[in-house]
Amino acid sequence: SPVEEGLLTHPHPVLKAVAERHDATPAQIALAWVIRDGGVIAIPKAAAPKHVRENRGAADVKLTKRDLDELDESFPAPEGRKPLESR
Repeated sequence: SPVEEGLLTHPHPVLKAVAERHDATPAQIALAWVIRDGGVIAIPKAAAPKHVRENRGAADVKLTKRDLDELDESFPAPEGRKPLESR
């Protein structure tokens, strides 16, 4: 996932490109991508009020088929169970 790979602090080129197309942040795109079907519960960090606003903004992002295809290709689902790495 983008979060596990630390790609929100150093955004992946695809996250950046999709974010630019939507006038959004890479974090908003990552969050919009993981919550798109309603089958995932995301618990994003919000250490400051601006983070809460940014996280809320992800709900307004409408990802296109092109966006989803690019994100799915760049961040494929694991083939089996994979624990998150602790840092």
